[in-house]
Amino acid sequence: MSEVNPSKGDKGLQTRQVLTIVAVVLLVWFVVQNSESVEIHFWVVSARAPVFLVIVVAALLGGLVAWFARRKRS
Repeated sequence: MSEVNPSKGDKGLQTRQVLTIVAVVLLVWFVVQNSESVEIHFWVVSARAPVFLVIVVAALLGGLVAWFARRKRS
């Protein structure tokens, strides 16, 4: 019988799949742990939103600012 040796490409794919699964599990865990609502105060208005949503929006806005800052320097 011949042994099946995974090629290097297959190992890379398996590694990505495992890392993706781990990332999804951590993300779900994060959402479940941070599902309570918090009050957010804007200049004139207040609103309630889940903590995880506030963190995600803040991270996206930070990434957007960094992207624009990097583009301007280039």
